[in-house]
Amino acid sequence: MPVDNYGVWKGHPVDYVLTDRQDCLNSPQFSLFFDDRGLKGPGRNGVSTNGCNGAAGRCRAAINITSGDLHDSRLVYWVNHRLDQNPIVDELSDLKFGFTAQNSNGSQGLGLDYIRHSLFNSTNGRLLPHDIPGQFGDIIDVMVPSIKQAIEEDAEIYIFGSRSESGNEIHNIHMNQGNGCKFRADDGVFKDGGLIFHFPTSGEWLGIFLAFASQAVHTNDQSGHAISGVGWSDILLPDIIEDAVLIQEAYVNPAGPGGRRKSVTLSNRTNRAVRLESWAIRNAAGDIQKLPKGAALRPRIDRPFELEDWALSDRGDTILLLNEQGLRVDGVSYNLRQGTMKGGSIAFTR
Repeated sequence: MPVDNYGVWKGHPVDYVLTDRQDCLNSPQFSLFFDDRGLKGPGRNGVSTNGCNGAAGRCRAAINITSGDLHDSRLVYWVNHRLDQNPIVDELSDLKFGFTAQNSNGSQGLGLDYIRHSLFNSTNGRLLPHDIPGQFGDIIDVMVPSIKQAIEEDAEIYIFGSRSESGNEIHNIHMNQGNGCKFRADDGVFKDGGLIFHFPTSGEWLGIFLAFASQAVHTNDQSGHAISGVGWSDILLPDIIEDAVLIQEAYVNPAGPGGRRKSVTLSNRTNRAVRLESWAIRNAAGDIQKLPKGAALRPRIDRPFELEDWALSDRGDTILLLNEQGLRVDGVSYNLRQGTMKGGSIAFTR
């Protein structure tokens, strides 16, 4: 049968706790704490509308940040900054604070459905791990800024998922259909989880929607079971495409010993952070130097990366930037005259 006690919980986000790989190897989670009584700021004390236990009447949303699929633990996420254009916000605006259960007959009601609702452009999804060394490249880095903003601006939050039997937590805040054999019993239509924020000051409605890379893109209209073997990981583009990161300049001939080392400057041309761990620089001779552990580029940022002396020749060379699969992302070259220019950087114009 589909996930139990499905519905939507309205409240104000007040705090969050991250779980990394070291803390919880089996099922890493992101804990979002919220108050569901509709009170503002210091007025939040006492007990929850739904009888939640804990400090200041807070309830907890347990958000999975990795899949239980041993073959592919990545998440897929979509962010819609223009959710105000979807009719669902009219229904949400009328909700009282607290938990509202879906209609007992399992009809559409207030349920989300990633496949049957136009909540987002499915081709804009991104595949991400939950917690990688460094910053700016995993699902935690995606969620934290929005949740921090929601807490600071006292935004309203609408959490879709399954309320726990204890009454103080909500789970299954992700796509709940198209599962593999292990979780097939959880399949259902109009029972997907998700997070929707309403920022009163700006009037913005923001939606964050999560799925697992192995879940099916096409499901049965009655059962929610997969009707094809095509998963999200099959239709979404890799995290990085050619020309998203470019080689901006190279410093190949230091002015003297003890000064600046050889380096290449990489430029992130996208509006999202790019993780560069396991990426590499290759020269014309085929020599490869890996970028440092935890390497990453913030959106629209240039950053130099130091290289060993042997990596670039001062007599002219070719520089290739390779991603983690060893595929070419960008390539440039320079000649003897440029290479023998001491103490100067070589800029590559496009």
